[in-house]
Amino acid sequence: MKKLIIGTVLAMLLVVSAIAPQTGCTHETEDTGIPVSESNRWLELLSILPENEVALKAAFLQDNAYLEEKKQQYPQISSEYAIIRNHPLLSGDSPKAYSDEEWKETLGFVSADVDQRIYAGELPLDYYEAVRGCFSRDDVDNAARTGPGNDMLEVVSYQGHEFYSWGGDNDINMSMRSNVRQLGRGFRLALVDDFIFWVRWTDGMKEMIDSYEDNVKSLADNEDYKLLAGALEELDTVTALFSAESQSRSYVSEIYQQIIEDPDNNERRQVLVEEIKRELRLKPYQAFATGAGIDKDGYYLAIALLNPSEEVARENATLLEQRINQSKIAMAWHSQSGDKWSDLIESMEIESKGRLTLARLYGAVVECWVNFNVMGIMGPYEPLLIHE
Repeated sequence: MKKLIIGTVLAMLLVVSAIAPQTGCTHETEDTGIPVSESNRWLELLSILPENEVALKAAFLQDNAYLEEKKQQYPQISSEYAIIRNHPLLSGDSPKAYSDEEWKETLGFVSADVDQRIYAGELPLDYYEAVRGCFSRDDVDNAARTGPGNDMLEVVSYQGHEFYSWGGDNDINMSMRSNVRQLGRGFRLALVDDFIFWVRWTDGMKEMIDSYEDNVKSLADNEDYKLLAGALEELDTVTALFSAESQSRSYVSEIYQQIIEDPDNNERRQVLVEEIKRELRLKPYQAFATGAGIDKDGYYLAIALLNPSEEVARENATLLEQRINQSKIAMAWHSQSGDKWSDLIESMEIESKGRLTLARLYGAVVECWVNFNVMGIMGPYEPLLIHE
């Protein structure tokens, strides 16, 4: 009888535990011990980008709204840095050429409506763009149907969504050239919930919709990126660069072979070559993320390296500090060529957690969060994170 009662109680407890509300929506990863929230804002943004070779090279995410929130939280931080960067949809041929009137007429929204920005891929053709914010479906629809190029507009239905399509994939139409449509290219635009998707080819639009609807794997499904998203959430950044592209010296040397063979007596190029050839390098890692943040101590550059083991993570924490103290900045526009990284850093914190190497570098170096993409999409490449 006692066994029956105990069994009944245990069964009831199992039922209660199964239906009881959970106290949180996070889980700790085995590798890092860093909680990765299901509402992680970086994973939310990565979820609209398809997991493919192009998108894995570089994904730039920027949270304008969170930056403003952090500025209000720390009003004592008076320094100002150029953290938010424009990409083609947001700047066209030149950021100075932007106008509310053109955007409203062509797209149905203006820059002030944008809270978050997403960009992934590589120039000149294969890239995905999106913005997230408060958009009026009526205004977007009216701009598409009455604005420039409306005579070639086609409305396409796909997976329960509609998107607007102008011309053929990557078409050039000089009569449509504007700050929004560089070279008058054909574009596709979709308003999907609170996202605007904006790409140059039809399959690219379908890939973004499929990613958003979980019909295909997105960058948010990438296990390495999940760990890195948790790291950036812990580092509390307002921007993020995710990349699985190799930073090995052999790969970087191949990309910059022409400059290495002929730096053309250009000081910045000469420093770049010197840094690519520098013997002190990091140990190989699998993927990385960088970002910009602000706290009570000021603005900082955050770096997260995902390593193959905890031992390598510890080694790279030591090596990264050594590289920061020895390496020079080559191409970044805001520095003098030949300045050491340490010249832009007021203080730094570097540690390892599980397989992650984590760093906060305070000071003007925060503006360099975009400079670690090998192809230099958002800014010139800096080989600080180059590995063996």
